[in-house]
Amino acid sequence: MLVGVFSGLFIEAFELFISQPLLARWLGKMPDLSSFSAVHQNLKVTLIYLLLIWILAAFGEEMVYRGYLMNRLAGLFRGTRAAWATSLVLIAIVFGCSHTGQGATGMLENIWDGLLLGGLYLACGRNLTAAIIAHGVTDTVDLLLMYLGKYPGMS
Repeated sequence: MLVGVFSGLFIEAFELFISQPLLARWLGKMPDLSSFSAVHQNLKVTLIYLLLIWILAAFGEEMVYRGYLMNRLAGLFRGTRAAWATSLVLIAIVFGCSHTGQGATGMLENIWDGLLLGGLYLACGRNLTAAIIAHGVTDTVDLLLMYLGKYPGMS
């Protein structure tokens, strides 16, 4: 459990202080998180989103992308190391592309996040617990920053 918490905090710090500023500079825009604008200083909406984050994003996305798709793709190639590495990269790309609503910056950020979460899943012996917790922690920090009006690029 602590591995998931610390991994989530690391992923979030990397995103906020390194990858997002670099991507925003290169692509000329921040990720489009306008669909979360209702969260700002609205505790009721924030709590609803928090519940949805943990159920749909942390648990749901990890079950689908890491728990199911990575395993199926690696299994197609007999589960070799190369199969798992290929699966990690391809599923991270699919994960990133599933976030098209966040624009190019958001998609690329999520590809990177998918690589880190998939790597965590593999490093933990293909146990989803740490990846689920890490995903939930990153999204929770993002949501709390949005609630407080402190998320970069959002007012």
